[in-house]
Amino acid sequence: MKYRIISAIILVFTSAFFQSTILEIIEIFGVRPNLLIVLTVIISLLRSPVESGIMALSFGISMDLLMGKTIGWYGLLFFLVSIPISLINEKLYREKFLVLFSLTFVATITIETLFAFILFIFKDLSHMPYLFGTIVLPEALYNSILIFLLFRPIKKVYGLLDRIDRRRNRLSA
Repeated sequence: MKYRIISAIILVFTSAFFQSTILEIIEIFGVRPNLLIVLTVIISLLRSPVESGIMALSFGISMDLLMGKTIGWYGLLFFLVSIPISLINEKLYREKFLVLFSLTFVATITIETLFAFILFIFKDLSHMPYLFGTIVLPEALYNSILIFLLFRPIKKVYGLLDRIDRRRNRLSA
């Protein structure tokens, strides 16, 4: 169990580090991928609702800290998006192209649109179509492509952690 907690902490910190440093360089047309949304979708597909909810909340809080504008909104949105995905994850063929692409695309659009709506709720909402067309949709496409590079390695790491837990539980029983 402690390996799982340590690996989760390492995953949150390294993904926040990559989101704030290296992914700044990989901008295409002024849009960079959101690694934290991609990891939220991956963990929601691979783990239970409780574990994926905790990880999504951690990713969201780290995204809030990176953005620096508000604290808690991304955490709430990541959490609310991860729960439905993790509830249906066993009914899906997780490694299929369409499942990975569509879940990442919908999750990105949901999170970024709701966050923009929250930010502009007391301001002029006329910027929403421009924001949606120039930032949200390209980011959703970018994230949907990025998930294919990250899904298998993260699945292997979680498989390794599961084997370590099974071996430790078998020896301690």
